[in-house]
Amino acid sequence: MRRARLVLLNGPPGAGKSTLARHLAEDAPLALALDVDQLKHALGRWDEELDRAGLHARELALALAAAQLASGRDVLVGQYVARPAFLDQLASVAAAADASWVEILLDVDEATLRARLDARARRPERPEQRVNARLVGPDDAPRLLESLTAVRAQRPGLHVVDARGDLEATAAAVRAVLDAVR
Repeated sequence: MRRARLVLLNGPPGAGKSTLARHLAEDAPLALALDVDQLKHALGRWDEELDRAGLHARELALALAAAQLASGRDVLVGQYVARPAFLDQLASVAAAADASWVEILLDVDEATLRARLDARARRPERPEQRVNARLVGPDDAPRLLESLTAVRAQRPGLHVVDARGDLEATAAAVRAVLDAVR
């Protein structure tokens, strides 16, 4: 029997992390697509204390991930993480549950990211995209990509997946990584 997996889909806003997590969760019964931003936006008056709300949402996400893994089920977290603390916390949750830890960076180029952020601002598909479009726009693409440079260099087990294509192409590439890591 396969061990439960905690899979982080990291990447800049607009890379397709949340959409991909929900899509991949359909591969396994009761797998959880855990969206930290949705948790944050569910907190009362979160926008008055962005940093505290974000940290609290991450604490909640860690607790949810631990409970899900304890039940033997997969967790897919789509989250932009440029600092290692949350990455280490997720890895610790996986280790404590004797689950597999898979860290994936969704890679996009600046032009693709700009176009996606622009499209998301013009036609948000989910409420959190409407909110996030106020915080991050197409002109932020270079800064967002640069912010992940250290993650690339400091995470030896990181798997980088080309996410410039459509959802199915990216999902196939992530599934190939997950199959190889079993």
